[in-house]
Amino acid sequence: MGTKKEDGCCKKFAKFAFSHIGLSAMVVLYCVAGGFIFEHLEKNNEEQICYESQSEYKPMEIKTINSTMKIFTDYGGIATDSNRDLMERQIRSILETFRSNTLAIGYDGRECSKYGQVDGPVYEWSWAGGLMFSVTVVSTIGYGHIAPKTVWGRLVCIAYAVLGIPLMLLCLANIGDVLADIFRFIYSKICCCGCCKGRKKKNAQQDNTLAGPQQKQLGSSDDKWNNGGGIGEKGGSAPMGTEFSRLPTKSPTDSTGTSDNNKTSRPSSGSSGKRPISPPGRAVKIVPLDVKTLHNRPIKNEPVILDDDSDDEDDDDLDEKKITVPLTITMIVIGGYIFGGAVLFGLWEGWDWLQSAYFCFITLSTIGFGDVVPGTDFENSQAQAQLMLGSIYVLFGMAILSMCFSLMQDEIIAKFRWIGQKLGIVEKDSD
Repeated sequence: MGTKKEDGCCKKFAKFAFSHIGLSAMVVLYCVAGGFIFEHLEKNNEEQICYESQSEYKPMEIKTINSTMKIFTDYGGIATDSNRDLMERQIRSILETFRSNTLAIGYDGRECSKYGQVDGPVYEWSWAGGLMFSVTVVSTIGYGHIAPKTVWGRLVCIAYAVLGIPLMLLCLANIGDVLADIFRFIYSKICCCGCCKGRKKKNAQQDNTLAGPQQKQLGSSDDKWNNGGGIGEKGGSAPMGTEFSRLPTKSPTDSTGTSDNNKTSRPSSGSSGKRPISPPGRAVKIVPLDVKTLHNRPIKNEPVILDDDSDDEDDDDLDEKKITVPLTITMIVIGGYIFGGAVLFGLWEGWDWLQSAYFCFITLSTIGFGDVVPGTDFENSQAQAQLMLGSIYVLFGMAILSMCFSLMQDEIIAKFRWIGQKLGIVEKDSD
């Protein structure tokens, strides 16, 4: 019993893990865990690198100051017309050397001893920075503005990408189809509401037009026949205006064949062209028929079940499944998401509209140059919040982009199928 319960729990867990909600939750938790992992691996190394670069920068700064002072003392501290050019060349050479060495060291003037304080520098490898890095890894964007520098950080990054990229792609494919179905349903109910209602109304009018003559023909039949009278009377037969007039009458004894005294001879088909009439006093066995399809199929002495409205509902469902979203709508959705991100990051980062739109497009297209990244201004107190906002924007953007790609794929396939049908290459009933 314990083994069966464990197997049932495992199956339920696997079913939930690979569902829409399960995959989305796994991706989010994977990125959150990656933020903590990379913060733990790279945060101390970032501070250590700052101290190392500062230790190299300080002697070079002192040497540059001393060399500059020596130039002034050699020329008496006064720049005349005769020695001005020579002093400028020497000072410029010292400053160029200082600049090149500073860039090679990578020191940006931070006070390393104030890390973690209110007025001190902000860690690049904070949890928000690690979260942003994790999202760019699993989404294959790869800005490159920060990268792991420790041995363990790089090894973990490789393993993290090997597991995270397939998980992210699986989640995008899954959630993209779901969002595409939801968007297609909303589009069919809102945007195509008038078209669908007009089509259904037109079909209903056509059905009523076709059903009118048949109802009129049935309504003009004999009242005696409609009320059930005359069936057992002598010479009673169905009126010629009804579908029952085509049925050969048969007595109960003819159907069972158990009474020999009540047998009645029937004229042969060649002796008379009239329809045989049942003897008086005997009931006629009426076989219900499908009036709509009677003209198109042979008459059989078997009950036929009339069709209900289920076919109409199936046709409506089929029409909804055939609805595809135009390419212009999907392009508007993508453009709207880029425009919204451009406005948001423009307000938060102080970028102009072109730089913001450029960042959003480079991000959603997974190009990821890394020249423009939110949250890199560490002098700003909201840098951590901007990094988290950028991570959320990337995750939602990838899902919406996957949805739009799915809708565009369906629309393109439908267009090419239509072209093939017009050219006679593809059959209309073929998939």
